Amino acid sequence: MKQFKLNKKEVFWLIGTILFALIINLLIFGFEGLTNNSTLNLNFHDTYLVIENTQFILFCSSIIFFGVYLARVLRRKFNNLVANLILIISTILLVLILMELISILELLNQQSSSWTVYPPLSDQEIEPEVKPKENGLLLISNILFGFQILLLSFIGYCGFKTGQNFKQNK
Repeated sequence: MKQFKLNKKEVFWLIGTILFALIINLLIFGFEGLTNNSTLNLNFHDTYLVIENTQFILFCSSIIFFGVYLARVLRRKFNNLVANLILIISTILLVLILMELISILELLNQQSSSWTVYPPLSDQEIEPEVKPKENGLLLISNILFGFQILLLSFIGYCGFKTGQNFKQNK
């Protein structure tokens, strides 16, 4: 059985990408944004969301890892096993984060599309028809879902090419 070796070049690329992601996150969120108790408060119509900054840091870092290792893998034509595996892991992480983001957008879409008429008009015979305002949240959610499907098919292709190249190198 062939022994798996991690060469120094891959370690330097991994450390460099981690440092690059850390610097970008420091520029965006600052030192206070990297603490455990820092949050982002969103007020959307009548809904108040409190989201931890760690989710945004994870999203930002996964995009950076995906971009760096996508460029490396495409440049080397899927011949680097370690870069392929890091790309697959970062893509899976990006898909999971997009899944969470889609669920938040659908929740916000439900909140903004349901209307209640005050005071309740239950004593009247005819209920007035209230049409909710159109918003772009459903469209954004559908676009992100399509991008998520594209990323999942890319994971399959990347896994296929990694296995194919690994078998040829044996």
